[in-house]
Amino acid sequence: MASEDKFSWIRGAKIYQVFLDRFAGHKEKFTEDELRKGFLYGNMKALIGKLDYIKSLNFNMVWLTPFYVNQPNGYHGYHAENYNHVDPRFAYGEKILDNNKGDLFDPNDVNAETGADLVLKELVEECHKRNLKIMMDFVPNHVYMTHPYFIDAQKNENSKYRDWFYFIKKEPMEEEEKEIKGKKSNKKTKKGKKEENDKELLSHKKKREPEVTHLAFLGFADLPKLNLTNKEVQTHLINSTQKFLKYGIDAVRIDHCIGPDLPSLKNIITTIHKSYPTVPFIGEILPIGISDHSETILGITEKDLKNLDKVDLTSLKYLDEVVLKYVGCLDGALDFAFQYYVDMFVKGEIDEAKCNEEIIAHFKRYGKDFILLKNIDSHDSDRIMFRCKNNFNLFQKAMKLLYKNWEERNDPVVVYYGTEDFMNQEKTIYGEPYGDFRCRQPMYFTNAWINQFFKDN
Repeated sequence: MASEDKFSWIRGAKIYQVFLDRFAGHKEKFTEDELRKGFLYGNMKALIGKLDYIKSLNFNMVWLTPFYVNQPNGYHGYHAENYNHVDPRFAYGEKILDNNKGDLFDPNDVNAETGADLVLKELVEECHKRNLKIMMDFVPNHVYMTHPYFIDAQKNENSKYRDWFYFIKKEPMEEEEKEIKGKKSNKKTKKGKKEENDKELLSHKKKREPEVTHLAFLGFADLPKLNLTNKEVQTHLINSTQKFLKYGIDAVRIDHCIGPDLPSLKNIITTIHKSYPTVPFIGEILPIGISDHSETILGITEKDLKNLDKVDLTSLKYLDEVVLKYVGCLDGALDFAFQYYVDMFVKGEIDEAKCNEEIIAHFKRYGKDFILLKNIDSHDSDRIMFRCKNNFNLFQKAMKLLYKNWEERNDPVVVYYGTEDFMNQEKTIYGEPYGDFRCRQPMYFTNAWINQFFKDN
């Protein structure tokens, strides 16, 4: 007798990715600086009012960007200051009704409910009334530097949270000191010259005192990396995630899941699965072009990263090998290889026949139990209309590739908000600070012609 498929409910799902701050309820007027790196106050209350719109396009699942309490400019949700609560800005928008962000130093913090938490609970209930499932975004690799535990650990080497992070001591550069000493001893100088050399050595020593630093997400010092080998860190993340699963959240997407070591990540997921066996954990496995930061990535090897320094047909096969290492830990993954094959097609690097051939071979590398969420753009990539250079026919072909049931796998489809609105951008997100604002424009719900495509597929 075949075993029951506990994730059968997500097979063939049509998932609509909502970028909370930019989807509904946001400000109508804003500066470019606000658009680049600030809150526009899109929020859950306004999203509730758009659920019927999402449902009308034949989507049956909503994926939310992270809603944790974030640093002042953390409009995207990936810079957590408290995992236990919803940020009031994500709940209410600009008109905050309850600004309680919790107290992490209170052992009961994860069990307390703020007003913003209750808005999330209301959103989940409203989704379920419409037969819409909902997926949360889990960010276990790093926090923002203003996280209370990191501040405490940074100030005090004896802090109980010191081992929650990866602090490193860099030793002094002794060769330069030897050179100064040699310069001093090789000269028979007057007392004044000796004092000058002594001062130079003392000044150098002060500059070269062992510098305490920390591992951080891809080297960004303001995003200190969490030490998931610490059981207390695991427990903290488990308790936080289970709190929101109790609200009825149906699935979990794991941000940058190659960052933590695989055994620790697996233990977190296995523990949560004991209570929530039908909640799939879907990983973001995106190791392309980040080999320079291999010391911050504990889930895969430096060799893996070097083999994925660029995107071509060879590296995409290797990407599949890397993703397959997570079978048995994750229940599925976002399908970036699929996205890159489509990207190569719309850029003219491969023709449609070759694209189909490579995608079929790609899916055959996986067992059908491992869920692959097909997507062609997201909050971290140029929009598909931009990559198609406003070519409508090419855009249509890309959408048909996305919606095709490859190898009868019945994998879920992910559509990034605004795709149905032809949302575009003037230039690429890459090559400038905060350039990703270009693919995170506010939603205005203006076009209607493409809606029929989604209704029919």
